[in-house]
Amino acid sequence: MVGATLARREALGLIAAAPLLVHAPGVFAKAMGDDLTIATTGGAVRGKLADGVRVFTGIPYGRAARFAPARPAPRWPGLWDATAPAPVCPQRAGIMPFAGTMSEDCLALNIWAPTAPGRHPVLVYIHGGGNETGWSGEALTAGDRFAADGVVAVTVNYRVGALGFLETGGLLGAAYAGSANNGMRDLVLALRWVRANIAAFGGDPARITIAGESAGGKNVGTLLGMPMADTLYSRAAIFSGGGQTVHTRAEAEAFARVLAEKLGGADKLLTAPTAQLLAAQEAAKAAWPRNFPFRPMVDGQVLPMVPLARLRVGQAPRVPLLIGSNADESRLFIAPQDAAGPIKPQALSNATIEQMTTLDAAYAQAFPELSVPERHWRLLTAEEYGMPCLRLAAAQASHGPPVWRYRLTYPAPGGPFKGHSPHVLDVPFTFDHVNSKGMAQFLGLSAADQPLANAMHGAMLRFVQGQAPAGPGLPAWHTYDANARATMVLDHAPAIASDPDGVERQIWGE
Repeated sequence: MVGATLARREALGLIAAAPLLVHAPGVFAKAMGDDLTIATTGGAVRGKLADGVRVFTGIPYGRAARFAPARPAPRWPGLWDATAPAPVCPQRAGIMPFAGTMSEDCLALNIWAPTAPGRHPVLVYIHGGGNETGWSGEALTAGDRFAADGVVAVTVNYRVGALGFLETGGLLGAAYAGSANNGMRDLVLALRWVRANIAAFGGDPARITIAGESAGGKNVGTLLGMPMADTLYSRAAIFSGGGQTVHTRAEAEAFARVLAEKLGGADKLLTAPTAQLLAAQEAAKAAWPRNFPFRPMVDGQVLPMVPLARLRVGQAPRVPLLIGSNADESRLFIAPQDAAGPIKPQALSNATIEQMTTLDAAYAQAFPELSVPERHWRLLTAEEYGMPCLRLAAAQASHGPPVWRYRLTYPAPGGPFKGHSPHVLDVPFTFDHVNSKGMAQFLGLSAADQPLANAMHGAMLRFVQGQAPAGPGLPAWHTYDANARATMVLDHAPAIASDPDGVERQIWGE
């Protein structure tokens, strides 16, 4: 890695025979005499055994024409080879190479399943990447450790960038209205596939936890705001996400016009080669005066209101929620020289620059010991991740479901972010992959950090199993409420704290 701070897109890109026989799920596998050949609603798939768990990759769940809502994938003849990498949804290349082939026909998912029979709990994980990069096949978020611990883990592709989050109705006609929500519709379709098929892989369709980090966490928040998804999950976990990073219709249409202009005209939206469309979306993003331009749209139907608002009025499913963020998220995106200067509108995902000017002055008064860069990193971390997660926690808890909140303060032991807890640091701990390739260079992680991985992975495992989160080395994790505001502070010595970020919370008026 070059320099102490990655470009935002590259940083988020870290975190991606036989004749057809029709049988009830599981019967085909029994007839073949193994548990690696499974009948699904789309046809039979053949996986592999790796490190003691069953692995199925690249299973199609949907198909879609450009800017159109996805439909279930057509049935395939013969036996689907579920050992090849999933395709990669079109995106600009990042610093990490993809094993899969890039294609607009990319709606596929991966499954890691225990070998033991049973009705195992299910984890459906949504990758991050700013809704413009990312892949279900990223090694860091492979579900092998969850499967080894008795969970059926699923990772999902969804259309990113303009192909998943561009509102083209005003440019291409009524048939394309609502296309800004196609990436979210993809995720709903994937969850429907999981509900219909996961029992054949040993999973329990009544115990599905949806989870995601970064943009994936924001998309979990959006799913909580979508009535069409209400019956498709029983628990939710949000890591460094939120429930308010959405467009109004006017904002979505304005951004679409900018992108169409960069492409050379709306008439090219349906016919331009993928590479040309990706170049236009990069140019449009650079011209847009706000961060995270590829976001869902409040359309009154698929997304009836801002997701956070739906939780606040008690209309969202009252499911248990695990949610939190890292202490130094924004250090991954904002270079020291930029943090030392005035805050720019393009660094903001939710607040206005006028609001941030007032907040910056309040932070300067509340935290006089911080340098200007340190103050801005802290403020921008709160703007995009800390406060949105806190708001969701408070909103859901106010209606009765158990909510468990965390704050990751564990310092990265090495790499360019040594001593800090940047964005993405939670992922290798949650997936028990601290020894994954690149983690030593990127974050300085090694076997010495395994105790926190045991704790965080264990807590997530218990949560997915339907219990309160708990793990080795963690004290009893109390639920979050508006009075005590109990928060698990994850550090070398994890501890429960009451309102650990109360000063900031009050500055923000929460």
